Amino acid sequence: METLGKRIRRERQAKQLTVRGFARQIGVVPPFITDIEADRRRPSPEVLTRIAGVLDVPLTELEALDPRLPPEVKAWMAEEPRVGRLLRQLREAPDPDSLLERMERVVEDETTGEDER
Repeated sequence: METLGKRIRRERQAKQLTVRGFARQIGVVPPFITDIEADRRRPSPEVLTRIAGVLDVPLTELEALDPRLPPEVKAWMAEEPRVGRLLRQLREAPDPDSLLERMERVVEDETTGEDER
């Protein structure tokens, strides 16, 4: 599975950028790049935007690989207690992967208007 760090490393290497040169271009220190690429640290939204620009990768593609919840989702979870409760129930379910797949299908059907029921 591709992670944010692996994708950044792959794109940086494809552009033949060194860690030091890449770090200089986005305004961070080289060890921070090493940590990002090893998935030990996550870049801030501002740094991720600069990374996307230097690597010429759509920001949305990098954001999709970031495991952190965006602020708007955190706010929604704070406003709607059912979300947190459902996530806890999902985590404790006997087969969470199956449930996640079913949820993805439901959401896809709802957002495309193709309710298969």
